[in-house]
Amino acid sequence: MSTPAGAPPVILLVEDESDLRDTIEELLRDEGFQVKCMADGEKALEWLCGGRRPALVLLDFIMPRMNGWTFLERMRAAPGLDAVPVVAISALPVSHPSLSGVLRKPFDLSSLVDTVRRFAGG
Repeated sequence: MSTPAGAPPVILLVEDESDLRDTIEELLRDEGFQVKCMADGEKALEWLCGGRRPALVLLDFIMPRMNGWTFLERMRAAPGLDAVPVVAISALPVSHPSLSGVLRKPFDLSSLVDTVRRFAGG
């Protein structure tokens, strides 16, 4: 299930810290994006495997239940999800060959918006 033509891009935000998740969600909605928030990788993967195709995934790497590395490996193995850009948001240095970018916490909110626009349009 992709975003209908003319609809704002959908950003999947996978972040377990509720205050940060709420701040990012509000900022991106104010910038004209649709935002789907998940607090852990398991729920996010379920949502994606239900046929959803966001324009971008913002992914925390240190989370309960399923960390970012496991999520990313499973997401990339799922049909049709290998081309969805993923940007890591993490306090720790992370790297993975299929990441489109990394935002180190704490990051500047304008850098977040610039990164989302670069990968998701809008």
